[in-house]
Amino acid sequence: MMKKILVPLNRSSFSHKILTEIEKFFPAEEYQLTLYYITKPPKGSGFAAPDYRSDYALEADGEPMGPKAYPVFPSQEEDSIQSEVEIALLPIVNELKEKGYKTSTQICFVDEVTREIVRIVRRDKIDLIAMSTRAHIGVKRFFFDDLAQRVLKRVDIPLFLVYPED
Repeated sequence: MMKKILVPLNRSSFSHKILTEIEKFFPAEEYQLTLYYITKPPKGSGFAAPDYRSDYALEADGEPMGPKAYPVFPSQEEDSIQSEVEIALLPIVNELKEKGYKTSTQICFVDEVTREIVRIVRRDKIDLIAMSTRAHIGVKRFFFDDLAQRVLKRVDIPLFLVYPED
């Protein structure tokens, strides 16, 4: 039976540095990967600006008759972000699949990242979490607790952490 690795990612290239390390330590025939892209939920951006570059007839006061501003809802922003992320991750997923990894992606919109990772670990029966970290030492650790440290305190599975040079 294949073991499951959860790979939390975000838009920073730093978070993606874990992927090359996974290939070095975890053989494709033994592990399946879940690339778990985490971002904050959109709030909705209010109203989209009308496109005045079009050749619309003008009203008496000189304003174009159309288009008018329309609302942009959080669900529309989520759909847009989801599409962008899927497109951005597609080359990574394809490369991992070419190397033999069974790979899936999930996209999540949450404010509380630690809680969400713990929930997914339990729900999907994850065997290992692999992630890049900017772990702090000494006094910095006291002031700047990082995500890896918070996750480590709340799960009972191993974490494979990489501290890559920037």
